[in-house]
Amino acid sequence: MTVRHSSFLGFVSLLALASPALGQQASAANDQDSLDTIVVSARRTTENLQSVPIAVTVVSGEELAKRQILDVKGLEMVTPNLVINPNAVSAGGANIFIRGIGTADFDRTFNPAVQIVVDGVIFGSSVAGQLLNVVDVERLEVLRGPQGQLFGANAIGGVINITRPKPKDELGGNFLVTVGNYGEFNVRGAITGPIVPGKVDARIAVNRVTNDGQFVNQFNGQRRGFADLWLVSPSLRFTPSEDVEILLTYDYLQNKGDWGVLFNRSGPNELFCIGVVLVSRPTCADPNQDLTKPNQDTPTFLSSITHSASLTTNIKAGDVDITAITGFNLFREEKQTDFDGIPIPVFASVQPVTERQFMQEFRANWKVNDRLTILGGLFGQFVDYKDGANSLFIFDLFGLPPGTVEVVDRQQKTYSFGAYLSGNYSLTDQLRLSLGGRYTYEFKDFIYRNGFNQVGGGFYPDAPGFTNVAAGTQGWSQFTPRIALDYSPRDGVLTYVSWSQGFKSGGFNGRGNSTETIGPYDPELVNTYELGMKSEWMDRRLRFNIAGFLTDYTNKQEEVIRRNPETQATITTVTNAASVRYWGVEAEFAAVPAKGLTLSGTAGYLNARYKDFVFNGFDVSNSVRPRNAPPWQLSGTVQYETKVGNVGIDALVTYRWSDAYFFHMGPRFDGGGPSPLINEPRGRIAAYGLLDAQLGFTVPMGGTDVRLSVYGRNITDERFYAAFNPVANLWANGAANLGRTFGVRVGVNF
Repeated sequence: MTVRHSSFLGFVSLLALASPALGQQASAANDQDSLDTIVVSARRTTENLQSVPIAVTVVSGEELAKRQILDVKGLEMVTPNLVINPNAVSAGGANIFIRGIGTADFDRTFNPAVQIVVDGVIFGSSVAGQLLNVVDVERLEVLRGPQGQLFGANAIGGVINITRPKPKDELGGNFLVTVGNYGEFNVRGAITGPIVPGKVDARIAVNRVTNDGQFVNQFNGQRRGFADLWLVSPSLRFTPSEDVEILLTYDYLQNKGDWGVLFNRSGPNELFCIGVVLVSRPTCADPNQDLTKPNQDTPTFLSSITHSASLTTNIKAGDVDITAITGFNLFREEKQTDFDGIPIPVFASVQPVTERQFMQEFRANWKVNDRLTILGGLFGQFVDYKDGANSLFIFDLFGLPPGTVEVVDRQQKTYSFGAYLSGNYSLTDQLRLSLGGRYTYEFKDFIYRNGFNQVGGGFYPDAPGFTNVAAGTQGWSQFTPRIALDYSPRDGVLTYVSWSQGFKSGGFNGRGNSTETIGPYDPELVNTYELGMKSEWMDRRLRFNIAGFLTDYTNKQEEVIRRNPETQATITTVTNAASVRYWGVEAEFAAVPAKGLTLSGTAGYLNARYKDFVFNGFDVSNSVRPRNAPPWQLSGTVQYETKVGNVGIDALVTYRWSDAYFFHMGPRFDGGGPSPLINEPRGRIAAYGLLDAQLGFTVPMGGTDVRLSVYGRNITDERFYAAFNPVANLWANGAANLGRTFGVRVGVNF
């Protein structure tokens, strides 16, 4: 997947801008000729990134703004071995993969392999709603590899950790207006200051995102893919004493943007194209399809509201820092889309969703002495969701009365508990040992109902017609250790080696439709071995970090869409592939070759192969490749900053290139062989490159900085299919990436 989709601001939480370990360069390059120190909190304390034996990319809010990183998707530009696929059939959904590890489906029953954490609170129960907008953020960190010994969040693939600015005891703020093509008009701002000086501070951030969308529906000439989003985020900071800080935050998000812009991608193996189902009108994909012009007959709509609240208490008790985090999230959504992607009323669905989350974490960080620090914590989370669907299909062709509606009801309660403990001990002044472990327990209670409403008289969940019920409950637990050894031969150089385990619990398949297909499926376990070096050279004018890793994956959960041979219905089953191996190398660099000039870049290589994968009794390990695992990803940035008089001038150009990769795997319907499972060629993204640029001017006016900038994203207007979704062998649809966008921004900082 490539460019962001402006309407996927699904849960657009609160977040914002940042700057990578590679790109956190001389932020005031016109005044200095060395690299800035990068601060990271990956180990739950503030440290210099170069002294942390973890593969992590860090980005500051200022750098995110300059790089035009507007949502989580943009992190691909600055992070090696990261793939983020906006999901066109999930409002605000994204499938996030780090080092090839992620979750390909968007259903809320599937736990994400990569967790998004906002101010210590896990964001979202699944990949649905993960494509967060990044606004009003202080720092963002992408931690690669299994996490859980240092976080309440348990993640088998990695964590995107977002830290937002706290209210301050002095008046300040910012305001930014963006005007661009496709009717883009965005306004955002924040203001902070004291209410009771020295005791109570406040901050409020507001973000309004609108545009007309890049697509035009051939069916009726209406614009598609538009954005319509409000975000309001007030926060209070209480400091009753020097040793106590209490932070209360509330977030309100309303999203009424468009979603589900789909194209017909049916081929000669789909029944719609053959004409077996739609006898009078075979519908095959147009090989010359204009990727700005979908052709969908059913009106679409999206209405989602999110209420989030968190309470964080930090207490300093001598040498022990104690933190308590409470998080609550309520999400309600209703949406309708046209899943077939053709201008004929075949399959459309209205889908209401309600989800409630509650999270509690207690953490203590104890500096025992100059050589030993200990971190421990307890974590609990409860998630309750209800997800329904009322779907119209050409059921009359199968003998059902005209107007029949399929009704679906899925409900799941998830109880999660974690206890983690880690310690760092300096064996010598140069050699340090880190040990950690986590115990995780997760319990799920799931029920699925579906049937056919032939008499009308209701919507989910009270519509008549539920005749099929499948339910299950089960729990899973696992202890996962981590050990690391790092050595610093001199200031500015750190080498490390580590081994860590990651765990993702089993679960129930919310896309199954019977006792046989809902599962449960088995949990996953990974062992990751990593060898790395972080270094600074030439009086901190050059920074170079590199890491090599090998990950052995056991019981990998694979979601596969297929056709039920008995009922002919579309079903998704989950199969545990016995073993997969990922290995690769990641490099990040930043250099200041001349005053004001910064060069930075990343390189990621990933080799992903199944070692043992039996599907329908056949070993397919040599026939398919893991999804979302491009062998090579490269990026480079040239940034220049200078002053002419008192006017600051900055220019930035970034280019990112990705190797080809598959994002789909499923049964073959072409009658070929011998493998019953293939990487469908239509589910392949060819190698592509994206070019972004920005030119800015900053003028100080008293205590206020006024900034004007012009920008361009995807300047070469690369357009291609960015998704492929087969529906059994009936039809197939797909989504397209966004093309060229450009505009002007005017901002004020005070």
